[in-house]
Amino acid sequence: MVITYDSPELQQAFVEEFGITYPLLSDVDATSIKALGLLNEEYAPGDAIYGIPHPGVLVIDSGQNVAAKIFLEGYQTRVEAAGVLDVALKALE
Repeated sequence: MVITYDSPELQQAFVEEFGITYPLLSDVDATSIKALGLLNEEYAPGDAIYGIPHPGVLVIDSGQNVAAKIFLEGYQTRVEAAGVLDVALKALE
């Protein structure tokens, strides 16, 4: 699942253009991002990209619990897929 601050209409256009098959959650008011403690507070309400989280990944186990988190301060640096897979496999052992 992916959470974005985009409207459902923008998400649907993206889904159709790229053939996305996993669920997307529209979090326009950043309610979920705030609840998860992931809101990038460099941007205030009214800013064009308000609601953007710190980039990262949540690993959810079969009981729907957060088993691991990988988050970074800025969007310029990302965790490579192999690193995410390693963390996920260890968290779900």
